[in-house]
This record gives sequence, structure tokens and C-alpha cells, in this order.
Amino acid sequence: MNVPRPLRGVIPPVLTPLAECDRLDENSFDRLLNYLIEGGSSALFVLGSTGESPGLSGRLRREVIVRACATVSDRVPLLVGITDTSFVESLRLAEYAAHVGASALVLSPPYYFNLSQQAFLGYLERLVPLLPLPLV
Repeated sequence: MNVPRPLRGVIPPVLTPLAECDRLDENSFDRLLNYLIEGGSSALFVLGSTGESPGLSGRLRREVIVRACATVSDRVPLLVGITDTSFVESLRLAEYAAHVGASALVLSPPYYFNLSQQAFLGYLERLVPLLPLPLV
């Protein structure tokens, strides 16, 4: 899916409804994604700035990505947060998101580390060339 440049309009960070501690509430998630698209969102952002991604297992993050890609399809761009404390896990999540049909990636500084701007720049210079999708 092509990401329009620049992205415009409303791009909400999507909550991840859970049925249990580590189980996605698939029906609620699908309804939420459809509601946001039908309401005029110009793109959607999963595993992002709502702060919940660090609390989800790797398996559940992947389930969220594949479910969102299937539900959203080509209706709007789908941005996927790949922030993790592990460089390798961020890269793996990016590769998985690309494989299942995401449009672009979003990255924040690795959490729990007090990185200087210079250190974060070094992190980005190392990671970005390896990413299979555009980084927003």
C-alpha cells in the first residue's frame, strides 16, 4: 500500500481491546477499526502512542498487526509502531508488518533508556536503512 506524502487529516492511535490479559478482542477491534475509517480517518496507527504496546506480548503485537492489516485492507494507510527496548525486536516487528501488508512504520526512542539526542540519532542511522517500509 502506498503512503501518501505528506500524510494528512486525522490519524488516530488505535486502542487494542483485550478479551483477557493476552487475548485480542477481535470483534471489538474490527468494529473499532471500521468505525474509525467510516468516521473519516485518513490513516490508522496501531501499537503506538497510547502507551500500551510495551504491555503486550510479542505474539499479541503480531496478532494486532495481522488483524489490522486484514480489516483495514487498502481502505486507508496503516501505520504500525515498532518501538521496543530491543533493536532486533523492532526490526523483526517491522519485517513482520511489511510481510502482512502494513503501509508504514512509526518509531519512538527505546523506552526505559535515557538516550541523548546523539545516541538516538545513532540508533536511527543504524535501524532505518534496514527497515522494509517507510518510517513516519
